[in-house]
Amino acid sequence: MDKEIKFSKVLNVSQKKAFEVVSNFEKYKEFIPGCKNSLLIERKHSVEVGCLEFNILGKEYYIESKNILSEDSIEINQIKGPFENFKGTWMVKKENDDSCKIDFYASFRLPFLLNALTPQPLIDKFSNVVIDSFIKRVI
Repeated sequence: MDKEIKFSKVLNVSQKKAFEVVSNFEKYKEFIPGCKNSLLIERKHSVEVGCLEFNILGKEYYIESKNILSEDSIEINQIKGPFENFKGTWMVKKENDDSCKIDFYASFRLPFLLNALTPQPLIDKFSNVVIDSFIKRVI
């Protein structure tokens, strides 16, 4: 069964500034909790392949993803990693010159045993911590 993460918030910053934070994959290690490394492996026009390394509860996880960038969104598809599948989207839409709306949606499936041990409230809590780290970086 797939699990979901949904987030939406209007911020009092320009769309350009907010999108720069969301799209700067290599800086994720500086502000995402548990992220030890963020490496851009390849960039070809609007397509990037990157790898995030996490240390969570003493265990290391690597997520390699293919990210397709447009002027206001990023589509994320896991290539390799701990999920059976992971697809996500960041959308950063201009509200006016000084504000924007950030939306994040992800759908993913954990391996069977991990899924059984990971309740939705724990996923929600971790997701909120990660998304809050983006918001703090933007504002």
